[in-house]
Amino acid sequence: MMGRVFGSLSDDLCLITEHQDKHSDIPEDQSGVEDHRLWWEHFEYQAWDSVRKRPRIDVPLNNVDSIDRIRQRYLKVADGRRIVIKNPSHILYPKLIRRVFPDAQFVYCARNPWATLQSMVRCGRDCFLLRSPRSERQNGSLLLRAATGWHDAMDAYFRFRDQGWVVAQYERIVESPREEISEICRRLGISQGRRFEEAVKLPQASPNSNYYFVKQAFRRSPEKDKIQQELRAGCEHFGYPLSPDDLEGTLIANLVQKAVKGVRKVAG
Repeated sequence: MMGRVFGSLSDDLCLITEHQDKHSDIPEDQSGVEDHRLWWEHFEYQAWDSVRKRPRIDVPLNNVDSIDRIRQRYLKVADGRRIVIKNPSHILYPKLIRRVFPDAQFVYCARNPWATLQSMVRCGRDCFLLRSPRSERQNGSLLLRAATGWHDAMDAYFRFRDQGWVVAQYERIVESPREEISEICRRLGISQGRRFEEAVKLPQASPNSNYYFVKQAFRRSPEKDKIQQELRAGCEHFGYPLSPDDLEGTLIANLVQKAVKGVRKVAG
């Protein structure tokens, strides 16, 4: 969501994201660059997955030449505009990001972990997981690995945040988009030009919030204690529930939602 917001704020901003299908996922990204691959092309990694053709752990090895080359590539793509990069993996190495751009500012996007975990594990594959060293070493379920990645992102926020870090909390933004985005712009020194009105219309809460899938996965999990331990610090800090039990979501609503999606797919 925040990637689309930043991409809509100003013509003076150059949005670069990790998305492959930019037309469908984030049309505001007109860079023509897939940020993941930009890093994979310029840096070496500890271990490479030859089947998926990507690093097993998304933490690049520090290299002075690579830092200079990727900086120049970013500057060339931006062509004088202010660079805005959306890539969840960057939370794993903020110190390296600061070596590429010493004056970099970070926008930490926080959201209820159960919404995040559900989107990560619902497809049954690990392609959406944050590939931190701990999550890749984790031998547990997909849900536990997702919780581990969520913890590691939160841990980086706790350890590295300074005056150059700004929090964008999903729930507050969808409730009061104008006020929250205005404050984020103020903190980042982004002027509210003619496109500000367009940007503040983008954040909208999902009309079909149904947590049935993650509720069932958590209830059936033999790793409840481990999952909650991974989530505890972040939940306490941002006021999120440590269990999904009280969130919306029933079997009937889940079946209806699936049926509606199926009809739309056939109609499309």
